[in-house]
Amino acid sequence: MDILGFHPLDLLILIPYLFTIAYIGKKIYSKIHCEEDFFLAGRSMNKFYQFFLNMGTLSDANSAIRTASFTFHKGLGGVWLMLIGVFTGPYHWFMAAWFRRVRLVTMAELFEDRFRSRILPSIYAFVGIWLSILIMGIGYKASLRTFQAMTIKPIDKCTQAERQMVEAYGRYRNLDNDYKSGRLDSSLKEEYKKLDTLYKQGHISAYASYTKPFWFYLIYTMFIGFYVILGGFKAAATTDTIQGFLIIIFSVILIPASLIKLGGWGEFTSRIPDHMLFVFGSGSNEFAWNSIAALVLVTMIGITGHQGNMSLNGSARDELTAQIANIGGAYTKRLLTIAWALCGLFAFALYRQSISDPDMAWGILSRNLLGPGLRGIMIAGILGANMSTLDAVCVYLSALFVRHLYKPLVKNRSQRHYINASRIAIACFLLLGIYVSVTTYSIIHLVKALPSLNMIFGAPVLLLLFWKRLTLKAVYTEVIACSILLAFLPQILPVFASVRQSEWLTRQTHEQVRLLPMPASQEDVAIGPADLAGQRIRKPVIVPPAGIYYDSVVRIDPDDETSAFEGIGRLHTELIIADLLGFDLQSMMPSGLLTIRYLIACVLPFVFLIPISLVTRDAGLEETITRFYVKMKTPVLPDPQEDAAELEKSYADPTRFDHNKLLPGTHWEFCKWTRSDTIGFFVSCLITVFIILFFWGLIRMIA
Repeated sequence: MDILGFHPLDLLILIPYLFTIAYIGKKIYSKIHCEEDFFLAGRSMNKFYQFFLNMGTLSDANSAIRTASFTFHKGLGGVWLMLIGVFTGPYHWFMAAWFRRVRLVTMAELFEDRFRSRILPSIYAFVGIWLSILIMGIGYKASLRTFQAMTIKPIDKCTQAERQMVEAYGRYRNLDNDYKSGRLDSSLKEEYKKLDTLYKQGHISAYASYTKPFWFYLIYTMFIGFYVILGGFKAAATTDTIQGFLIIIFSVILIPASLIKLGGWGEFTSRIPDHMLFVFGSGSNEFAWNSIAALVLVTMIGITGHQGNMSLNGSARDELTAQIANIGGAYTKRLLTIAWALCGLFAFALYRQSISDPDMAWGILSRNLLGPGLRGIMIAGILGANMSTLDAVCVYLSALFVRHLYKPLVKNRSQRHYINASRIAIACFLLLGIYVSVTTYSIIHLVKALPSLNMIFGAPVLLLLFWKRLTLKAVYTEVIACSILLAFLPQILPVFASVRQSEWLTRQTHEQVRLLPMPASQEDVAIGPADLAGQRIRKPVIVPPAGIYYDSVVRIDPDDETSAFEGIGRLHTELIIADLLGFDLQSMMPSGLLTIRYLIACVLPFVFLIPISLVTRDAGLEETITRFYVKMKTPVLPDPQEDAAELEKSYADPTRFDHNKLLPGTHWEFCKWTRSDTIGFFVSCLITVFIILFFWGLIRMIA
């Protein structure tokens, strides 16, 4: 007996779990006395809690769902959107120490501490909250689609409209396979284009679901909001220790179940096309070596300005705790990412004909392979993993809101007043996340846009930490210009039909044919290209035209083959700049377009920051700047009183650590590596190499 797609045993697992999480938040409520308790858990987190906090915040279920979606849709090349952080591990080792040493509560306070600015922190808070709400919206949508895929309606209970939708999708899938293999009859091309437009617009699907968005969002938000609103960051860290184990369980449980269903690795490998096993992409999708390298660069700079850096590292007892927990959580996520990628391939091997939306691959796999009880564990794991991310995000967003948007307007109130204001803000952020989820049509397109958006503050924060010459005027100019070019215009301009339907902006790349290595079929043997079935030969694969300036380009009226084209999704202003610079975008492969997007986003902030800093000055800030950099050189001590005493020594003698400068006599504040720095860096590099080799070896085994 099912209750709206769930077995009663699943509910017996899920409901007690949810109430346990709520109880933890209620119990911690009485221990919150000040803002630092609510926002940073009193800076008292040890390595155990800090590890699970970092792992839980990074390894949300949406990462698993998105990785499986990308891999199902694009093969192993798509895994790099989630696995790219494996290359930034050594950087995380240093970054964790920086943000613990700065001894602040929010990332926005960096600008106040370094420039004595009160307006710039408010701008950071506004932009940071907006970006984080986009991420929350991704999480909501991924969770919704997974639950919908796990609660599919039997066809006999579907309405007539739902049946027609499912039948149309089946027809589209058959025509799409024929088109990509070059076998589509010319008389069917218009029908195919019409169905392709309906699919991209989300109007056809492989199934209907019991899960309704309204009720899902209401119940899900209620439980997340309850414990984090009551317990703040301490509740987030405590529940993350429980949810960390759930993350590991739900990440690996599908692998043995999939292999049993398939009948072993041999059958699995026979069902996966060779082009889906190219680690650096096949060239027919966005993820080749060039776009991956660009993504590494833009990610490394972008994460430096991430809104959660101060909370995730500043809550640790000392900087070594922050460093070990940071890279421990980051690398654990990378290992889990490989498991998530495998699940995407398993979904393709088992259910590629019945999965209409790649975002639902994880849910379909779970529903079909897990029995009662196990499905309940999976649901609890998905909820737990998402809660472990959303709870931390909500707390550091509330800190940004209260300290930089609310306090400047409502001054001189009690600590309890500001904590209650934070709680109200958390509820509002959760609701805004729902709005983003409802209005966003594709997860993968939004995820690809985030690295560019993170550059808005990633670049100035990186320079702020190490370059004395950086000026407030340069940061203001860069933030305003890049916010307009990378954030505001890409979202606002597509609202206007004239922009959405512009003949210039709806241009697409040329259809191309790529020769890819694949095993020969009996048909290949019969017509001559191969001597034996299974022999590796190069076969032509059609790369369809792709939108250049939009995520997708479709006809306005799917029924009219002469209808004008319309762009869907984000407007890629980076590629408009590239076009103005003379790049031939129409002749590029998708990976080339993504490479140009990321490189433009990476270079653009520094075009404003460095030249303007060199021709401007921040008069009267000499003492502030000196105190900032000597504080950054002063190691953190676990005892707050001893740490404060060390800081006073540094302020009294600003040249105390000048002998540690790597480039004495310059404006650059890089320091010589300590023994801990050297060990941490090389251990991080070794772990990075191990994970890459493990991933490569696994692919070789599959291939």
